[in-house]
Amino acid sequence: MEEIRPRIRVAGILIEDDKILLIQHHKNNKKYWLIPGGGNDWGETSKEALVREYKEETNMDIEVDEFLFFSETIFPDKERHILNLFFRIHRNNKNNDIIKLGEEAVLADLRFVTKEELKTMTIYPDIKENLLRLMDGEKVETYLGSLWNE
Repeated sequence: MEEIRPRIRVAGILIEDDKILLIQHHKNNKKYWLIPGGGNDWGETSKEALVREYKEETNMDIEVDEFLFFSETIFPDKERHILNLFFRIHRNNKNNDIIKLGEEAVLADLRFVTKEELKTMTIYPDIKENLLRLMDGEKVETYLGSLWNE
């Protein structure tokens, strides 16, 4: 029997001018928002994966500042298990005037949102309270546990 391992997803939290960058996915007839990022390929560091994924999804060149927190997403049927690693990032000085949504079919929208907008949005995984704390300059717990959105 083939061993199934958790998938690692890296995500970069970019806060500028009291707004946070979110990307919208459209999958299985459902739209939801998440922090830009994606899968960590074999042999690639988490930082390398995040720089690559951010470029693919947003057309932005970034620098990774620090690890912030992590959560797990375990699907109810136990068929999928994702480790979500969240990092604070900033834009570097290369060609970052234009933020452009990547070409993957699942990507639907990309924009900076205020705290008030964030409060009304569906975020996957459900890390909304942590994002609001970060936007207020507060610290967050390093391990958020298993988070599942219906």
